[in-house]
Amino acid sequence: MALVLSGQGEKASPVLQFARKYCAHIGYFLGLLGFLWLLVLPTQSLSRRTYLSENAMMPGQVDVGFGSSKHLDAMQSVEHHGQDMQKVFGQLGLDSEVQRIDGGGINVHGVLRAPRSDAVEALVVAAAWDTRNGTNTDAVRLLAGLAQYTAEQVYWAKDIIFLVTDSGERGVEAWLRAYHGEGGVLRERSGLIQAALALEMPLAGAYTGLALHFEGRSGQLPNLDFLNIVKHVARQEKLPVYYHGLPDMPGRAPGVEQYLRSARLLLSQVRAQAVGSSVGVHAPFLHYGIDALTVVGLQAGGGRARDLVAVGRTVEGTLRSLNNLLERFHQSFFFYLLSGNGGFSKSGLFISIGNYVPAAVLLAAALMFHAMDLWWRQGPDVTRAESPKDRITRINTYHGFLRSTLPGSIALMVRVHVLGALLFAIPFVVPKVVVSDSTTTGYMFTMFVASVTLMLHLSDSMWNPKVASDWRQLKALVAVYVAWVVALLAVMNFSLALAMFAVVGLPLMLTRAADEQTRWTRGCTLLMLAAFSPMVVLTAIRYLVGSEAVGGSSSLFKTFLSDYSLFGSPVYPLVCLVYWPVNVLCMVIALMP
Repeated sequence: MALVLSGQGEKASPVLQFARKYCAHIGYFLGLLGFLWLLVLPTQSLSRRTYLSENAMMPGQVDVGFGSSKHLDAMQSVEHHGQDMQKVFGQLGLDSEVQRIDGGGINVHGVLRAPRSDAVEALVVAAAWDTRNGTNTDAVRLLAGLAQYTAEQVYWAKDIIFLVTDSGERGVEAWLRAYHGEGGVLRERSGLIQAALALEMPLAGAYTGLALHFEGRSGQLPNLDFLNIVKHVARQEKLPVYYHGLPDMPGRAPGVEQYLRSARLLLSQVRAQAVGSSVGVHAPFLHYGIDALTVVGLQAGGGRARDLVAVGRTVEGTLRSLNNLLERFHQSFFFYLLSGNGGFSKSGLFISIGNYVPAAVLLAAALMFHAMDLWWRQGPDVTRAESPKDRITRINTYHGFLRSTLPGSIALMVRVHVLGALLFAIPFVVPKVVVSDSTTTGYMFTMFVASVTLMLHLSDSMWNPKVASDWRQLKALVAVYVAWVVALLAVMNFSLALAMFAVVGLPLMLTRAADEQTRWTRGCTLLMLAAFSPMVVLTAIRYLVGSEAVGGSSSLFKTFLSDYSLFGSPVYPLVCLVYWPVNVLCMVIALMP
């Protein structure tokens, strides 16, 4: 604290003198170093080959048996959306139950009781009737065939739960709540769910590969061993597996093309984790701490097409490996980025948290050094004189300046964040019928009106000569606040930390980067801040990129609000409580004399 609060410089150590002189340069250097670190990630110099940490899983070392006529008959018994899956599960000897969902929709699940256990552990195979890509009937048929196959075997050490929903992630969330006794109680249930596998098979009949989607709504990830098991088992069935459905370039492709392909894969993961989008019904399981992922059949791409039986054998082999799991996944990584798919002869590539999180740490450190430089340069020029004369006078002047300005700066930050809290609470106060797709425009308009009103309200105090104020002090406080937000997010959701720095930290550093400001530079700064405001950014994503690209339906506001309400996603609170308030504070800093 002495390093940050010292404003005088008497008897300063050489380190403090050096820091005070070059603090601004250090901050910008660390920011540049953080960006360069991000640019290095797609080069694969920080990547490692994926490997299986849990040797007891033994993937691909069993003879698979799925695909007989009985299994195909069970698949054909599912004909249309209205098929009574409870009847299908009952005919197979499973303990089945139908769950009615509040707001419409049903879940049907069947429990295969393992003959070699006491129902303390379970695995889940889930499928939804419909997905964002269309009907998912083939996945439900495959699930019925797998239920037929597993019911014939006696080597299962864990119960297997087959779940079919017609409400997507909302239905799975309702089922999990009831399963854990949070919203009703299921009559037919099992023990602790160790892993879940979701199926999504477009109506194709044949598939050239499989896509793995694994991010949760709050940035959670399954254990890396789970992905490695599916990839290894699929390799035995000659089915290439692609993360996010993005194939790799050939091994002899030019280095630039390989870099761009790896960067595209990394960007897709960063976008999915930061925004909270997901593909498949695996996301609610991750919210409950259950390792889960979605397997999606791919129709395009090179290679020989395989039928639905090959996909079923892949799922069977995965279940056989999960059946060997002695305890929950714990040996491999829970924080990672995947930089390459590999191929039939090579493992995939991953970047561990120790290799990518320093980028976010450097960006947060850049904000901290920027704040220290601003703090030392605040106040009248007399408080920064190097002469030892009149030391007591300068110290009193400095602390008097802090006493007169610091409460106002803190009160301003609190005032803006209280208004952000009110914006956060609006959707929970108005009737639910009002919170619909049409609310996005109204909500953005509310943010705009709140921003302009706050500007007009503060204009009198900012330009009042009787009120002591210093934009450096306010910017330093905001920079420290944003640095802590980025640093805390980096250890929980690296991608969200990067997104917050891009839309909040970077504009903050560019605001009044120079001490002298003209009308032209002030106008350009306000235009830059308006371009980075939530109103413009969210609207641009919706109309230029499309909300489907980030996992939404038709409204980003509705998507963020729904993810927060159902899955506890932090995106909506961060928009209201950090993103918008800091953007407004940056505008205040730009307008201050």
